Amino acid sequence: MAQIDAVVSARLGPTRVPGNAQPACFNRQVAMYLAARLGGWRTTAIGKFYNGRDHSTVCYGIQRVEALRETDPEVDPLIAGLKRKLALSSQSVSQNPGTESEHTGEDRNLALSASEIETIAERIPVRLLECLRSLRDAGLKGR
Repeated sequence: MAQIDAVVSARLGPTRVPGNAQPACFNRQVAMYLAARLGGWRTTAIGKFYNGRDHSTVCYGIQRVEALRETDPEVDPLIAGLKRKLALSSQSVSQNPGTESEHTGEDRNLALSASEIETIAERIPVRLLECLRSLRDAGLKGR
């Protein structure tokens, strides 16, 4: 997602700014569209990446870009150009493993592992509390 954001920001301008001022709002919607359609990211993950926006905001942005692709003759070529740029940059990363760009970008597998990490992080306090109670109970039995 960071790679998509970087490509969109380089072409259109900033995307990760607070508020809904134009043109950052449109730029962000384009990046959200590409993250969902090209990157396969879930709307909740995309929303978190863009300053904690709600998934419904991401859905609206995706729908808006889809509608603009059909009605605005400049948007479809813009999206196609961004897709080509992303394809070229991902080829560059795969041909040069170990480069810095490989480590700063994220891929779809990280989205899944990020949600798994989040689930685990939610379970840690519960398990820790269970362990502490178990240790306390074992200590009381040993007296």
